Amino acid sequence: MGNAALGEMVRPRPAVEERLTRPQRLVRQLSDLDSGRLRRLIRSGDLAPCFDAADDERAVECPICFYFYPSLNRSKCCGKGICTECFLQLMPSKASKAVHCPFCKTATYAVEYRGTRTTSEKKLQQEEEQNVSETKTRIRAQGSENR
Repeated sequence: MGNAALGEMVRPRPAVEERLTRPQRLVRQLSDLDSGRLRRLIRSGDLAPCFDAADDERAVECPICFYFYPSLNRSKCCGKGICTECFLQLMPSKASKAVHCPFCKTATYAVEYRGTRTTSEKKLQQEEEQNVSETKTRIRAQGSENR
């Protein structure tokens, strides 16, 4: 039951181990990190757990730290993946300004956690990346022809 809006299916979130609610590989100490808030965001499913790095073929790579994880957070602006620990390090401290998306440079950077991507979502992303690659190649070829 629950509060599903207009037939939207609500998936129950699996319980998250306590150790996965604490960052493990931070490069710099975050003096203003609110551990309680981070724990609540992870447990509620709004942020991905601080997973252990994976060697699994189903794992996805964080483009910032290059570790592989079972799943990643997604940028709200462009949908690119990022692990929770890299996201925490990108976020501004209380004294700094807002952060731009490291991928598409959108002015306000925010992420959401959607859980593990389905096979069709992975296939769609591969197709999009292939189209971008082909377009770049075509543009380079046209540029060299015009010289």
